Amino acid sequence: MHSPFVWFDNIGPKRAKTTDFLAKTFGWQPQDIGPMTFLTNDGDKPFAATCDEMPDISGWVPYVEVEDLSAETTKAVANGALIVAEGLQGPAGTATFIRDPGGAVLAIWKRAAP
Repeated sequence: MHSPFVWFDNIGPKRAKTTDFLAKTFGWQPQDIGPMTFLTNDGDKPFAATCDEMPDISGWVPYVEVEDLSAETTKAVANGALIVAEGLQGPAGTATFIRDPGGAVLAIWKRAAP
């Protein structure tokens, strides 16, 4: 099974300014839900969010959806990734943020049960 990118967070210290920029530049509609601001296209389902800053993480973070978060995290570490943050609970599931061997951060994400 291939694991697709399914979501994107923009994490940084200037969440409001970033959200305003994205709305004005790309026409994305913001919906602030507290810990993050969802971004949509004219009422569509959200596809990304702007979020408050996190230690050691800044910029766009893509999410890769997986079936087994623990197994995929173990595999990522075995292949050279470093864990940045584990067990992050969000509105739609649980994520572990990793840094790949090249230095980029991405999230391994397991969708919450319906």
